[in-house]
Amino acid sequence: MVGPLVTTLGLLCDIAGAWLVAWEVVRQYRGKRFEAGGREEDPGWGPHPVRETEAFQTWELQKLTRMKWGLAFLTVGFLLQIVATWIPRTE
Repeated sequence: MVGPLVTTLGLLCDIAGAWLVAWEVVRQYRGKRFEAGGREEDPGWGPHPVRETEAFQTWELQKLTRMKWGLAFLTVGFLLQIVATWIPRTE
């Protein structure tokens, strides 16, 4: 009875992990991504440098954190499924 429970827990971790990894596909960033650089960064020639907005950088960091957690959940889920195959069945 323990084997199917561990397998089910592993599958639930896999589902949660897949959603966290795929979050970027499900939820796209809709704000302003770039802003023009200031004069202090301009060496006096060429166009002003462009940099990412703080809002985008925050969103990107959160996205990467979710993806790391997703990979961790996927790894744990797959390991639980492997362990479940080696648990002896008692009938």
